Amino acid sequence: MAENDDKRIKRFEEIAPLLNEDLDAFERRRLRAKILEKSGISPRTLRRRIQKYKKYGHISLTDLPRNDKGKLRTVPAKAVEEAVKLRQELPSRSVRRIIEILEGEKLIKPGEVTRTSLNRHLIRRGYGAEQLRAQGKMAQPAGRYQRKARNSLWIADLKYGAMIKVNGIKKKTYLLAIIDDKTRMIMHAEFYDTQKLPILENCFRKALLKFGKPVDFYVDQGKIFISKWFRLACARLGIRHMTAPRYSAKSKGKIEKYNQKVDEFLNEFSLEAKKTLSELNRKFTIWMDEGYTHDAHDALKTTVLDPLTGRIVSEHKKTPYQAYIEDPAKVHYVTGQECRDAFLWEETRAVDRSGCIKFKGLLYDVGPALAKKRVDVRYDPFDISVVEIWHDGKYQGKTERLEMPEFLPKAIPYEPADVKKPTHSRLLKVYEEKNAVREKQRNSALDFSGGDGGE
Repeated sequence: MAENDDKRIKRFEEIAPLLNEDLDAFERRRLRAKILEKSGISPRTLRRRIQKYKKYGHISLTDLPRNDKGKLRTVPAKAVEEAVKLRQELPSRSVRRIIEILEGEKLIKPGEVTRTSLNRHLIRRGYGAEQLRAQGKMAQPAGRYQRKARNSLWIADLKYGAMIKVNGIKKKTYLLAIIDDKTRMIMHAEFYDTQKLPILENCFRKALLKFGKPVDFYVDQGKIFISKWFRLACARLGIRHMTAPRYSAKSKGKIEKYNQKVDEFLNEFSLEAKKTLSELNRKFTIWMDEGYTHDAHDALKTTVLDPLTGRIVSEHKKTPYQAYIEDPAKVHYVTGQECRDAFLWEETRAVDRSGCIKFKGLLYDVGPALAKKRVDVRYDPFDISVVEIWHDGKYQGKTERLEMPEFLPKAIPYEPADVKKPTHSRLLKVYEEKNAVREKQRNSALDFSGGDGGE
């Protein structure tokens, strides 16, 4: 007991400076950093000790001994064996996901096994996260600024995805994802098999139609994120386009954290036999629903305090979906037409003498009125069957792709109307009359009569 008392005293002295409710934020951060450096404990451990002390008092500052030490009391032996296999199969697989699999395969009942219990047995078998990390088989675990309302700030990022097969050839994929800063809700995320098409416009457009428009959109300085067309689209929609400093992954911490979580999906997908783009996105959509959107998020914690004592009464985590739909901030939706107009690209073309232009290897008829003039062509990069024509800043209308026939139709023979056959040329008669007048005028100007008046 004396040992427990000493431990309580030591731990209380560690956390005591942070129990002062009058500390300002700066001083609290300074003291917290000092305690962490001196004690060598993790930020999570320090936070949990303070929470336990506020809820249960000093008795909570020691670890109660377990009476089932060394025994499989809470986790069935078969479940432990399967958990070890699941870790061997994919070392990065979290304890939480292992429990989900065991519950899904009916090896344990829902809620029967806690993460702490299963993790303890995995450590005992040499498959704990820290043990695997020390062997270089797992990545290291990681703070935070947050907007006050949903749709206040969206953050986008591009990530390399899984390898797929296209016509028997392996091809790299790219995941483009957009996250809401406040609620951690994914506005849209999709795998693409190219970076050449305007994939950002495609992904962003889908997000806008589902969740309305954000106030700010934050991206890095990658080529697709700072393109003229995308910045122009943001301006048309009244969205502020913001770019992160170069080589500053921390400035996009939330989307980077999400990308780490996607690694879990990619590791699981690597075990699948069928690897096509459609199958990748189908499986990803399912994983997003079950493994992220409707899954409790560590950063979305709600704390209920006792109004009299100020102590924590209860805590629970929200899912990104719950956090988004419960946020009272107004959503500013955009129509499909507004969205389409915002993302139109524009190029200039010269109209030929027949009133046509060549665009992307296709022919379009813009009308004889614009012949030999320069026009602006506005178009949807995903559908150029119809384009808009502008001249001198004025909208001239839409025009469809002109289909040129392979063969011209047979000429219809000319059949003159049934009229009386002429007896003479009317044009020559007119000329004859004109010429007679001309001759008369010419002759009157010359007098060939005798000059002496006769003999």
